[in-house]
Amino acid sequence: AMGYQPLFTMGLFGELLLLLVISGVAMWAWGRFLDDNEHDPGRVRAVMFLGVLAATAFEWALVAHGAVESWVFWVSLLTNTWGALDAVLRFPAAHGLGTFFAAKQIAMLMLKTLSYGAGMGPLRSKLWLFLILQLSNIWSWPVLYFMAMPMDQTEQVVKDDAYDIDLAHRLWQLTASSTERRVCIATCRSWWYRRLAAASERS
Repeated sequence: AMGYQPLFTMGLFGELLLLLVISGVAMWAWGRFLDDNEHDPGRVRAVMFLGVLAATAFEWALVAHGAVESWVFWVSLLTNTWGALDAVLRFPAAHGLGTFFAAKQIAMLMLKTLSYGAGMGPLRSKLWLFLILQLSNIWSWPVLYFMAMPMDQTEQVVKDDAYDIDLAHRLWQLTASSTERRVCIATCRSWWYRRLAAASERS
């Protein structure tokens, strides 16, 4: 019979301590970036979008290496899209705790937390990975998002109210309305041309 293995060890404590230090440095760096781009929500939004992509790629790597069950990735893809990506697209619009937006974000975080708890196998053998994921890849997101919200309430709005729409509703509009599809294509084309013009000016 296998001997008793303590749930918490000095090695796990050291890994958690290192994670807290790294998280503190990351939040300090994020705060500096926000200070430098306080009045540029577009740039903040772009960086958060890259963060969502990086988190999704990391979660795919976990599946590829057998650290979690494959179905966990699909749950993460749902929560990353309807949760994190939706929040990024609607940034910096403010939403109170009593809104559907806030309730949905909390539900997405809880769903992702529970999916990793159920999809990693016995937590005793992977407790360190579970805790790292909870701190760095799930519950750190709302903290970073709230840090990014402008202090000035007059800036806590999107440039166009049409952007402050739930992602699922927006996708339904694109599916059901040819006018919405044309507007989306025109907006994407305009965004692409602006980026090309900015790149050519820097070169």
